[in-house]
Amino acid sequence: MREKTMFKVGITALSILIVVATFLIPTPEGLPFEGKMLLGILLACVIMWITEAIPIVITAWLFAATVPILGILSSGETWSQGVSVAMVVCLPCFAFALFVQYSSISLRIIAFILKWAKNDSSKVLGGLMVATALLSLIIDDLVLVIMMLPFAYKILDENKTPWGNKSNLAKALVLGIAFASYIGGWITPVGSVVNILAMGFAEQSLGVTVTFANWMVLGIITNIVTLPIAWFVLVKVFKPEPITDEALERIQSERAALPGFTKDEIWGTLVILVTLALWIAGSWFPQLDMVVIGLIALGLMFLPPFQCVSFKRYVDESPWQVVMLNWAVGCFVAGMIATGAMTWLVNAVFGPFGALPIVIIMIFVAVFSCVLHNILPAGAAVAGLLTIPVCGLVASVGGNVTAAIFMCAVFSSAAFLLPLDLCVYVAYSSDRKYFSPIDELKVGWAPSIAAIAMTAVVIPAVCGLMGLA
Repeated sequence: MREKTMFKVGITALSILIVVATFLIPTPEGLPFEGKMLLGILLACVIMWITEAIPIVITAWLFAATVPILGILSSGETWSQGVSVAMVVCLPCFAFALFVQYSSISLRIIAFILKWAKNDSSKVLGGLMVATALLSLIIDDLVLVIMMLPFAYKILDENKTPWGNKSNLAKALVLGIAFASYIGGWITPVGSVVNILAMGFAEQSLGVTVTFANWMVLGIITNIVTLPIAWFVLVKVFKPEPITDEALERIQSERAALPGFTKDEIWGTLVILVTLALWIAGSWFPQLDMVVIGLIALGLMFLPPFQCVSFKRYVDESPWQVVMLNWAVGCFVAGMIATGAMTWLVNAVFGPFGALPIVIIMIFVAVFSCVLHNILPAGAAVAGLLTIPVCGLVASVGGNVTAAIFMCAVFSSAAFLLPLDLCVYVAYSSDRKYFSPIDELKVGWAPSIAAIAMTAVVIPAVCGLMGLA
């Protein structure tokens, strides 16, 4: 215990030294002093996040506090600009997830998958990942992860899996669901909110429009390669233990003993399906505001005489850390935008590569984008920071802008390396603590590399064959 404490003290001291060194070094040309400080503080924060010297959420809020301290924005501006749509959409999603977890719906779905997969945990993982990816065609990543995790938890509980970082089956199932939600969300523009954002930013700044059908072609090609790679690495690295015969028998017996759906289950399912349908329709009808629909749905989940979710359970078991982390990171991103630090960083990193072949530039951009979202875990904010400067850079060197838009959306939605993005953090922040940041790094590199190769090399070629700008 003493060694662990000393390690945390040492990491904290190192992070402080990084901030002090950032203050002392000369400010690069074209970058404000405040922007320089934010970049240095970001580096220190990443080290703290990876090592968890201080809890992730607390570190994020310490980070956010530097925006008003440096005078970049006033205190009120910082906190107000940090609020995002995703934070509010989390509120009904938490209720949806608890409803699915504690109703008979999760048992019915799990029994169907296990009837096909039996004891083979690799097939169970594959079944859950394929189901998640298909649902992610039309359901936003975060919503889907919150809905699917209860399925994994039910399997693990019936398999007598202990909580904590002890079970390879738990690591594979939980991370597999998160990874599949990212990957499946690339298939359609409505598969992730950031897809729509990236498309909108590019159309606004460069006048390039990507149709729904063209996007699907790019998304399907990327999924065909990336999803099997993610599944294969999870299986080979973690080697998940099999599902026991006793667990299979218990689940199938429980499923056979179920009566018909109760009125509460029918009502809750109806609310969720209608909400999802309206969210999807909102992609074409802006009058259907996602936040308003979500808040109405939240009220309907508690509407008497139905008892879809216990309010005490909603308060006690919802992962409120997700909302707090998103808010804190949003505050920091507001500071990055105000100082122009991100545009400066993109130009500083990629400016010298302007004379290189376009494929090399695309690879560098993809790697940069991949790393950025893993340390700035707010997909919508990353899309806002990346899309315009990256697409402008690609256009200036004669690259394919449609491919650049798709790349920005892919890496603004997916963060496979660290449990900071909401989709992975919602599982990581659970009291179950099934995996560590190191566990995610062990497997997250594979889908990351696959996504980099696809978006930097394959997708530009496909766009060229399709005659896309």
